[in-house]
Amino acid sequence: MFRAEIVWITVFLTVGAIGGLVYNWPSSTEDPAAQSIDETIDPADVLAEQGDEIDDTWPFTDETRENPQSPTVQESESQTDLAADPIDDVWSEISPPMKRTQKIDSAVVELGDRLLLGGNYEGAMKHYQKLLQTADVPTDNGILIRLALASELAHEHDDAIKHYRSAIRVVEKGSVAQANCLLGIARVWENRGQFNDAASLLSELYLIYGGTKYPQLLRAQLVSQLSDCLQKRVLSSQIVIDALQNEPMEYYWPAVTVDHVLELVDWEAPVDGLSTPPSQLQVLQSPNKDASVVLVGANVRGLSVLGLLTEIERGSGMVFNLTEKAKTDLVGRMTNVQTTAMPVSFLLDSVLESMALTWSQSEGEVSVMHREELADRDLASYDLARTQRMLRQVQLEVEPGPRRTAAIMNEGNNSRLAGGWEEARTKYQMAREQTPMHELSAKLYFNEASLQLADGEKLDALNACYMALDQTLTASLEGDVYAMISELELELGQTDKAILAGSRGLRRATEPAVLSRCAMMLARAYLLTEDPDSANQVLFDQSPHIVGDATQRVASVFSSFARFQRNPSRGGLQDEGQRLVMALATLKPNDPAGFADALIVSQAYASVGIRNKAVESLKESLAKAPKGFWSERIRLELARAQYGAGHFDAADETISNYGQVSIDLLPTVLLLHAKIKFDAGKLEQCESICRRIARLEVDQTVQAEALNTLGMVLNEKGQHYAATLCFAGVLPEPVETTSSHANQGVVVP
Repeated sequence: MFRAEIVWITVFLTVGAIGGLVYNWPSSTEDPAAQSIDETIDPADVLAEQGDEIDDTWPFTDETRENPQSPTVQESESQTDLAADPIDDVWSEISPPMKRTQKIDSAVVELGDRLLLGGNYEGAMKHYQKLLQTADVPTDNGILIRLALASELAHEHDDAIKHYRSAIRVVEKGSVAQANCLLGIARVWENRGQFNDAASLLSELYLIYGGTKYPQLLRAQLVSQLSDCLQKRVLSSQIVIDALQNEPMEYYWPAVTVDHVLELVDWEAPVDGLSTPPSQLQVLQSPNKDASVVLVGANVRGLSVLGLLTEIERGSGMVFNLTEKAKTDLVGRMTNVQTTAMPVSFLLDSVLESMALTWSQSEGEVSVMHREELADRDLASYDLARTQRMLRQVQLEVEPGPRRTAAIMNEGNNSRLAGGWEEARTKYQMAREQTPMHELSAKLYFNEASLQLADGEKLDALNACYMALDQTLTASLEGDVYAMISELELELGQTDKAILAGSRGLRRATEPAVLSRCAMMLARAYLLTEDPDSANQVLFDQSPHIVGDATQRVASVFSSFARFQRNPSRGGLQDEGQRLVMALATLKPNDPAGFADALIVSQAYASVGIRNKAVESLKESLAKAPKGFWSERIRLELARAQYGAGHFDAADETISNYGQVSIDLLPTVLLLHAKIKFDAGKLEQCESICRRIARLEVDQTVQAEALNTLGMVLNEKGQHYAATLCFAGVLPEPVETTSSHANQGVVVP
């Protein structure tokens, strides 16, 4: 990644695009390197050599460009070399005699615009290039910007930068067209992943073009691009990436609105021009010493950043504390600001961005520090807070539509990252009230489902997932949605539907994390439906996509357990039991992520005879299990494991804590309860439970087993004839000596 300041020196300062704003290196009259820069990049000389005259209407005149101290020798030499090199752009390809003054036929330009609006970017590029190659057509800034936009949309980034730079050299300084070109360059940098460079340029543009004297469409596009760039930088942080692994969310960035860019290309300035107020910096309001509510109005040219902070201190009463590294970086740095009213928080965000500085406030004191001085988590928090401020500005500047709706939704996502779930719900509801359509609506449904799932509202989350699936056309989002559907269906006990959703998600997923998630969900569902062959096949096929050390260890247990169920007794290298024990030994306590993992791990322990570990895993699974289907079955498994280990009292307590059981599982639970009571020597209670089972409409196998247990109870009590009837499949009448206060069992349907 090249340094942004080098580009600004060689391009923007060459044509006076941003004046002393971008990178005012200090220089002294005795520094030959600094003098060579100034002599090389004089805009009037550059254009005069090619037969053009330049109209200096840029509001920041040369008088405002100060000459502070010189930079380091290495930086001066590198910048001098770059400034002296010729710029490879359209001006290098067109000789002066080819530049005409007559107007271009609007019908010809309109044809290229229709191609551009229709999505035929290659065709638009060729059309605009023909216009530039025609001898009787001037190098028109409108055509150059259109050609740059077409190249940008066609992902020809190098050509786009080249044409935007060419357009900057012919447009009026400080004009809307110039801002349009700079926004295009920022978009190209953002598309290349150069978020710091793009954010730095857009921040400085915001200080100049964010005022009300410029068209609202330009301001809206500027804040939208800046918010998008800041958001993408936040999402590139490893801390945020790890957080999104546990709580997936979808962000949305609307595509470039071509007709808006074309409208800015052809925008005409007022007859009286863009008025420039007198140079001043004034604190408009300061109800308290909070940077977010202190407003300043400014029109300053070439003011040092340290001087700017001093002026704010004097007018607002706030105190600025700078670290030594921040002070060093601010020496000789200057800025230009034009705004009628701007919060100090926005001013600090924009001014400090190009110098890689950050700020924080505690009561009336503002601390300024370098980004390198912050820990990763603190830096991510700062970037997140700044993004939130700009997203709220988008909602103020942008008219109702997809971009505003996306800003609301993205703000809700960021609130969740910061732990504000209630605020996220409010933002999602506000975004839904904007009636989004198509992909934006699908992503909003997915985010709502993710939040509902975290809140335990599983049926609502499942409905939102199917709504998202109905509206999305993006394969990656379909993979995410199917992974969530598979998880929800599994929690609701619909293992067949979980397998179907997991299989579809596996076919559509594009990212390794989603592939891993779908593969693991599919393996869980297969193992819980007693299909170990399919589970092993899925894990084998998707093993390269299983991400995360903990997930890989759990996947190893799953695959070994699946193979062990098919080949339990082979020795040597094919001893799957030995492999399963080794895989279980590598597990760490927190590796099983949910109830299903803990349940399968407990089954694996039980299969190799490690009963105490099996019981521990079942208890962990029961604690994590959702109420209903799985909670009942895991409790039953736990009671069986405790009963098999001879822990009758613990097994009795586990079943007694059921409270209520679904009607289809009730006979099985009662039968196990009866066996526990019998082996514990509680014959009266066992008889009562057995008679209750016999009176239910249950399967004959269950009824026969209940009568057999009852027969053993009666035989122990000396009622041999009644016991014989039970063994014959007949329920005898109860004997009057049975205690009237016998426990009838606490389990109810």
